[in-house]
Amino acid sequence: MIYLVFLGLACVLMYYLYRDVSWSEEILPNLADANWALVVCSFILGYSATIIRGLRWNIMLEPLGHHAPEWTNIHSVAFGYSMNNLVPRSGELARCTLLNRATKIPVDQLIGTVILERIVDSFILLSLMAIAFGLHRDDLQHLLSLTSGGVEKTNQIGWIFWCLIAGFIALVFLLRWKRNHPWIQPVVRFLNGILQGIKTIFKLKRKLLFIVYSLGIWMCWIFMTFAFMQALPATHEMTFTDTLFFMAASSIGMIAPTPGGAGTYHGMSELAFMAMNKNKLSGKIFALISWTAKTTFDILIGFVGFFIVTAKSPNKKA
Repeated sequence: MIYLVFLGLACVLMYYLYRDVSWSEEILPNLADANWALVVCSFILGYSATIIRGLRWNIMLEPLGHHAPEWTNIHSVAFGYSMNNLVPRSGELARCTLLNRATKIPVDQLIGTVILERIVDSFILLSLMAIAFGLHRDDLQHLLSLTSGGVEKTNQIGWIFWCLIAGFIALVFLLRWKRNHPWIQPVVRFLNGILQGIKTIFKLKRKLLFIVYSLGIWMCWIFMTFAFMQALPATHEMTFTDTLFFMAASSIGMIAPTPGGAGTYHGMSELAFMAMNKNKLSGKIFALISWTAKTTFDILIGFVGFFIVTAKSPNKKA
């Protein structure tokens, strides 16, 4: 039911954003005149990030005493991306389940490593945002003025934050107080497995390679976006620093749990272009074409990876 609500929200936002955009005069000409060599380069960079993420996963599994075939990791990561585009926030569990099916590595420990990934990626994203917004301070002020919800909205967010903190503390006390209860014990064991996965950050055997891989993933994403911008007539004049600001601003739209960020990403893309005093239509054109292309590519590659892993898995009847 919740999924249908967010799917409906995505449809409404997409209709609202593109109701006045002419496919024949604005979308199709950009496709017809696109530099397809750069488009292909963008896809290669995007998939390279998936490969690096799969290789990095084994570094986090080593302290837990596990190792998976590299391509099994990579295909599992690709499947996770495809599921995130179909069912928001399902990709992390989907890829852990697929890898567990192929290797029997406990799902709880895999989820712990994925949480660790998210922590590391969030740190890099915040660093990227700091650099991008530092280079575009005036554009950041403009963006804030476009997206400001006022003091009342800030207070509401504050209340939600403190309610989540209170709920977390209550859950911790409940788990410690009733940890021997037969209903609580499976939850405690599952959470302990997740904690073991998160703790691997302190036990990594190849720390330098982990850092290189982590930065490499984001460099691939940055240049992937820049290559696609250079490929389209509507955005080929965007500079590299413009791309950084766009990524930092549009990534905010990916927080909302619509399928693949549909609607919210496109809306933030338009606002990012407006904040930089560029044609907002160009932002919408880029968002629609690049998002559609990447989402289609991710879904296809993800399900190809799923069938490869399940076909080779000795546990496919499990």
